[in-house]
Amino acid sequence: MSEQASATATEESSSSTKRSTQRHFLTKRNSLLLLLTVAAGAVAIVMFRSESSTASTDEVSPSAKPLPVSIFEVQRFNNYLRQRDYTGILQEARRSQLGFQRAGEVIELLVDEGQAVSDNQVIAKLDTRHIEAREQQFEAQRLEAVAVLRELINGPRSETIAAKRAELETLRAQSKVLEKQLARREKLVQGNSVSREEYESYLHQAEAAAARVDMVNRQLDELVTGTREEQKAAQQARIDQLDAMLADVKHDLDDAELRAPYAGRVAARMIDEGAVIQAGAPVVELVDSTNLEAWVGLPVATAAGLSPGSVHTLLVDGLSVQATVHSLAPEVDRATRTRNVIFKLSADQAAAPQGSVLPGQVFRFAAEQRVEKSGFWVPTTALTRSTRGLWSVYVVVPAEEVETPTSGSSENTPGSIIARRDVELLDTVDEQCFVRGTLRSGDRVVSSGTHRVVTGQRVTTDDDAMAMRAGENQ
Repeated sequence: MSEQASATATEESSSSTKRSTQRHFLTKRNSLLLLLTVAAGAVAIVMFRSESSTASTDEVSPSAKPLPVSIFEVQRFNNYLRQRDYTGILQEARRSQLGFQRAGEVIELLVDEGQAVSDNQVIAKLDTRHIEAREQQFEAQRLEAVAVLRELINGPRSETIAAKRAELETLRAQSKVLEKQLARREKLVQGNSVSREEYESYLHQAEAAAARVDMVNRQLDELVTGTREEQKAAQQARIDQLDAMLADVKHDLDDAELRAPYAGRVAARMIDEGAVIQAGAPVVELVDSTNLEAWVGLPVATAAGLSPGSVHTLLVDGLSVQATVHSLAPEVDRATRTRNVIFKLSADQAAAPQGSVLPGQVFRFAAEQRVEKSGFWVPTTALTRSTRGLWSVYVVVPAEEVETPTSGSSENTPGSIIARRDVELLDTVDEQCFVRGTLRSGDRVVSSGTHRVVTGQRVTTDDDAMAMRAGENQ
């Protein structure tokens, strides 16, 4: 029994604890709902008061003193010029990787990176010992050929001709002796005093002597006549051939010196002294830093407005540089859909001041573009935000053009009042905005202080003040 009583007491205690927890939770929830209700009511009251204040502000008393405002008359434009900035890059007019036209060992490299070089300045040299040896060989061969040609032109010496004549006379004398001996032997052979064999021996000797006389006589004629023209021409051709070989050697000597093709600066040096290179291998990279070009991509219509030879101003790191339009690319870049315009900078502009204009720098070019849109120019201070993404301006109109409700009736209020015109903002240039909308040419737009005026408010302008003074004077 005692155990049952204890269990019953435990259950009652647990139930009491649960009921207490539930009551505490309900109390907290009710408090939170009450706080949210109070906050919502406060927000509603604030919004109501704000709307009431705005409404009271928009309501203008007809008896309120007119507010002086600044105005200007707008005019309609069928188009306008828009200045846009485009970015380009300066490039060297020429960039070359210089190398030797022949292979060899580099024995001198006379420039370093960043060094300025003049036109035709020697940059590097190759070993020329083998070329110089060939040159000496060809020069010796030429001297020999020239001497032979001189001998051919001058002909044989007089002593040689005299000796040949003496030899001819000797042979003639011998031939005559043999002819006489042959004549005697011929008579003797007819009388059978000598044998036929002995006669024929003398006959052959006489014929041989006559042949020798004829041969020496021809040689003498050749010596007297001189060298044939064909021999002279052949020897002259040999000399010309040696001259060409010497000229080729001189070209090799010239090619052993690497010279700058134009004035510029060394951008990179690829090798050092002692390197053995092949023909055409790059030695240094030279850039023409005195003749710069400015490349910029422009829209096709904008580029078409630039003519070659026209002078324009480029802005390079805050420095104004004069440049001349050199040429326009013949096609549109397929990646950027722009047309490249190439400007030429003069040598003075590229060099001054103190090399501040260098290849690789970025420049800005301002180009005017005509926009074919109709609208009005207004200052930015004349715009106020409107609904649906539009803007609005306040205009000053005669009060008789607008019916202002006063005391439940309509009547014309004298003077000028404020009216609202909704406009669309098309473009902004500096402190001016190009807009279109319900404006008309000649409308008087409030230029500043738009936060001080509302629709229907009475205002005065300089024109109104002048009219009032004129009326008082009358």
